[in-house]
Amino acid sequence: MENEIKLIRHSLASIDLSDAEEEISNEEYNRRVADAEIFYKKHFEKLLKAFVQEQLEFIGKEAKDLEALSFGRGTINGFILIKEWFEDQIKESHSKFEEKEEKETGEIKPI
Repeated sequence: MENEIKLIRHSLASIDLSDAEEEISNEEYNRRVADAEIFYKKHFEKLLKAFVQEQLEFIGKEAKDLEALSFGRGTINGFILIKEWFEDQIKESHSKFEEKEEKETGEIKPI
């Protein structure tokens, strides 16, 4: 599914999260993800959802032609890229932490 989304985005002249990866140390990565998770869950997630909803409604009411519709869809894609980045980083961080705990304790947590 990820490859399909990337292909669709590229065919519409948009980047995908994998196009903007950055090389950083594990320590810096862990610090950034911890900061990002707090910020995202407390504030940013709600804001992004509200922006997407407002943009959808605005497109429906105000888009006069295909160009306006395309621009509005591009705006939504930008919001979704940011949302996916935060969620992917948080999910990956939690997975790494759980793997580390399993190695240290030998216990596998049920899903």
